[in-house]
Amino acid sequence: MRTATPPFFRATIIVAAALCLPLVAGAGQSYVSAPDVYVNAQVPWHPVVLDAQGKLLAWYQPQKNLGYDHVVRLAWDFIEHKIPVDTRHGTGLKIYLINSVYDGKTMQGTYYQHNPAMVFASFVDSLVGWFPYSGDQEAVQAVRGMLDYQLAHGTTDSKWEWPDVPFATSCGDEREYGGCVQDMPHEFYGGIETDKVGELGTGYALFYKLTGERKYLDAAISCGRALARHVRAGDAEHTPWPFRVDARTGVTLALEEYGGSVAGPLRLFDLLISLNAGDVAAFRAARDTALKWLLDYPLNHDSRAWNKWAGYFEDIPRHTDDVNQLTPMMAAYYILARDDPAEVDPLWMGHVGRLLDWVRIKLGRGPFFGAQAIDEQTTPDASFGCCSRAGQGDHTARWAAINAMFFEKTHDGQAREDAFRSLNYGTYFAGSDGRIACCGVDYQDSYWFSDGYSDYMRHFLWAMGAIPEFAPAGADHLLRSSSVVQKVTYGPHHVAYRTFDAAAVEVLRLSFKPSHVTAGGVALHQGTDPRAAGYTLQPLPGGDWVVRIRHVDSGDVDLG
Repeated sequence: MRTATPPFFRATIIVAAALCLPLVAGAGQSYVSAPDVYVNAQVPWHPVVLDAQGKLLAWYQPQKNLGYDHVVRLAWDFIEHKIPVDTRHGTGLKIYLINSVYDGKTMQGTYYQHNPAMVFASFVDSLVGWFPYSGDQEAVQAVRGMLDYQLAHGTTDSKWEWPDVPFATSCGDEREYGGCVQDMPHEFYGGIETDKVGELGTGYALFYKLTGERKYLDAAISCGRALARHVRAGDAEHTPWPFRVDARTGVTLALEEYGGSVAGPLRLFDLLISLNAGDVAAFRAARDTALKWLLDYPLNHDSRAWNKWAGYFEDIPRHTDDVNQLTPMMAAYYILARDDPAEVDPLWMGHVGRLLDWVRIKLGRGPFFGAQAIDEQTTPDASFGCCSRAGQGDHTARWAAINAMFFEKTHDGQAREDAFRSLNYGTYFAGSDGRIACCGVDYQDSYWFSDGYSDYMRHFLWAMGAIPEFAPAGADHLLRSSSVVQKVTYGPHHVAYRTFDAAAVEVLRLSFKPSHVTAGGVALHQGTDPRAAGYTLQPLPGGDWVVRIRHVDSGDVDLG
C-alpha cells in the first residue's frame, strides 16, 4: 500500500494526572477515561483509556478483557454482514473479491490494484483461530467464497511454467486476476509473486483441514509442486525463489531476484508433509533448502544479507534496500508456532529476540502512553516508506503477537508488557461501526481488507492463544489448537470440539473448572506437565481457569 511517509517521530508522553483524567473503577482494576483526549491526533476514533499508571488500555471494556474480542467481532461482522456488493460496475460481487480497498463513505471499491492471494490467505489464518474461539459458521462461508473465487478466476494456466497457482494481483474492479503487476506495463498479464503461492497454498491446506473438501488440498499440492520444482539454494542476492516471475515462462520480472516472505512456502511444505500429500520427498527437500537459506542469510549476523527483509507488498516497486516488518515477523511466527522452536532453529531465542528489537528500532513509532506502534516499511535514509506517522494497526498487532508468543516460550516479562500495550494500541484503529483503518487519518486510502481485516484479526487471536490472561474474563473460549478445529459447540459449563488431527494440543480459557475432560470418550488425566498426554489446570483471578489439553488418540474432545 503504499506511499512515502514523513520521517520517524516520537510522541510526547503525558501522564494521566497532567491531563486531569477522571479515575474510573473497573472490576478488579482501576483505569482512566479521557473523553476529549486521543491516543494521538492520527488515531481519533476513540478517546484514550489509561490505567492508573497512565499506560494505554484497549478502548472497549478493558476491565473485562473485552478489547481484543470486541475488535475481532467488529471485523468479522463487517465482512459477513456490512460490506456491500459492487454497484459501480454492476458485477454484484462482494467488494473484497475485486478490490483491495473500500471507500469509507460510499463503501465501494477504490485503488488501482487488488492483492487477493495475500488477503484470502490471511483470512484463512484469521478463520482457523476465530472459528474455534466463536463457532462462527458464517465466517467459514465467507472465506469459502473467497477461496472458490480465487480458484475460478485467479489461477494460472495448467500448461504454464508455474501451473495451477494463484495470482497475487489483479487490476482494481476486474473480475479476472493476473493483471496490474508492479513494474510491468498495465496490460501485462501472467505475473505472480512466489511467496504468495506459498501463503495461499497454506490457506488452501488449512481450509482443507477445516472442511475435508479435497479440491482445497489439490490446490495446495499444486502450489507446493510448483515451489518445489523451482526452489534454489539462494544466497545474499537471491532468495530461494525470485520474488516476481512471469508464470508463463518462469522468467524473473524486473530483476526481482530477491524478496518475499519465505515463511509462506515453509508453512505450506510442513502442512503437506504432515498430510503425506503429494511428492513428500520433494516437499521435504525444498523445505530444507529454504529453511537453510533463512538461517544462513537474513538470520545470520555474518551474512551480507543479515536483516535484508526486502520485498513483500504487491504495489511496491523493486527497491532492495526498502525493508519491511512482515517478512521478519512471519519468520519469527514460523519458528515460534511449534512445541519446540529448536526443531527448526537451534538459535531461536536469540534470533527471535533480535528480530523483535530490529522491527521496533527500524519501524517503531511512538511510544504512545507506553505502547509501541509499528509501521510498514522504510529505506535506510527514510526517503521512501509507508505508511503512517502513527504506525499501523495490523503491523503493530503482529509485533505484539510475536512478543506474546515469545513470552510464552521464554517468560520474558518485557515481551509480555510490549505485547499487552501494543495490542491495546492496535484496537484504536477499529471504529465502532466495523470500519477499521490501516493507518492514521492523513493516509488517503485507509480501509484495506488486508490491513484492517484479514491481517489484523489473526494477531489478536494468536496473542490470546499465547497468553490466555488476555482473553475475555468470565467467558468460555477455545483459544488455540496445534491442529485445525473442524467443529465446536459451547453450552453452560460445557465445551465440545473436534480437531482434524487425532494428536493435538489445545489452550482454553473457561469460566468454570471442568470436572471431566475426555478424548474419544476416554477420560484424560489431570497432571502438572503440559508436555504429557492429559490436561493441566491453571486458576486465574476471578474464578476463571486456563485448561491445556494434549490428546494423542482422538480429536473428539469434551469438557464439562
